[in-house]
Amino acid sequence: MRRLLLPALILPIIACTSGEDMALLHREITDVQRQVQQLETSTLDKGDLATMEQRLGELTNKTMRSNADLSVRVERLQEQIEALHATLEITTRRLQSISQELAAARAQVSHYPTIPPVTSGEQAPAATRGEGATEQPDAGTTEGGQAPQPVPVMAATPEELYRSSYEDYMRGNYDLASQGFIEYLRRWPNTDLADNAQYWVGECYDALDRSEEALAAFTRVLEDYPTSDKAAAAQLKKGLLYLKLGDNGQGVVHLQYVVYEHPGTNAADLAREKLRSLGFSIR
Repeated sequence: MRRLLLPALILPIIACTSGEDMALLHREITDVQRQVQQLETSTLDKGDLATMEQRLGELTNKTMRSNADLSVRVERLQEQIEALHATLEITTRRLQSISQELAAARAQVSHYPTIPPVTSGEQAPAATRGEGATEQPDAGTTEGGQAPQPVPVMAATPEELYRSSYEDYMRGNYDLASQGFIEYLRRWPNTDLADNAQYWVGECYDALDRSEEALAAFTRVLEDYPTSDKAAAAQLKKGLLYLKLGDNGQGVVHLQYVVYEHPGTNAADLAREKLRSLGFSIR
């Protein structure tokens, strides 16, 4: 009996144990499948993320290149606008200066005596020659038989002589204007307009294509009147004259000096434009 009962009791236990193992095995298989699916999903997400990062990098690089191109264009436009503003300002100031000079000249016209033309064998009346005037030889020839150089009318005051010389310059009478300004410097070397007179001597020589003499005149402006408001313009003219004479090295040096030593001036703007035309990048 006991032998028959033992197998009968063991068989259900074995059957039960096998069922639990099978269920557990099924659960483990299901868990593994789920983990595999999760791993596949995770791998897919990482691939998408890498693709997105690559596209984002490409878009970022493209945006940076576009921004760089845009910055270059904006900078060029700003430089063009600055150059136009500088040119407009220079033109406006020149027109204002000319208008002021012409207005002052008109205001003084009535005070000038009428100078009759001097013909051969005659001399201008002493009253029209002003103080300090000396007797001039015959208007037709000089002692050497050559035609005389024009002689400026000697004004009684510094302002009159300066104004008359400047008017001669504006009319294109550069020889007469240069003599007037030189006479001004001889008689009144320490007035407020002495530096201007020295500067216009250089402009007269430059207009007459006497470059070496013009260069010396502008150098005197810088040496004799270093704090003059004409210093920047004189330095600019020296640079341009050196270029005209073929000394490009000295010309570039003087133009750069104007840009760095006289920033914000019209002369600096003109020097910068000239340097750019020569292939130099100056900010």
